Amino acid sequence: MLEGEGHDIVVERDGPAGRARALGETFDLILLDIHLPGTHGDALCAELRATGLKTPIVALSASAMAHEMERIRAAGFDAYLTKPIRASELREAVLRFGRATA
Repeated sequence: MLEGEGHDIVVERDGPAGRARALGETFDLILLDIHLPGTHGDALCAELRATGLKTPIVALSASAMAHEMERIRAAGFDAYLTKPIRASELREAVLRFGRATA
């Protein structure tokens, strides 16, 4: 869906690879799942923020429980989307934080 709207998409399959890529390249926006293989997403976001990374980071999670949402806010995410993610919510987050490359 996002590629069809002019966005370049890069995917990493686990936390360590995502961390390396986020620190090694420049992105307009990072969409970060909370439950990643190899790293918990909120810990990864906090690590990225600790390095000084200012790129907007949007959390994706199936959990909308209050304690998890508070942990996510504390980690430094810019926004939070609950799965299943509606296309309109994803588009809104990308428009708010990212930019089209087409």
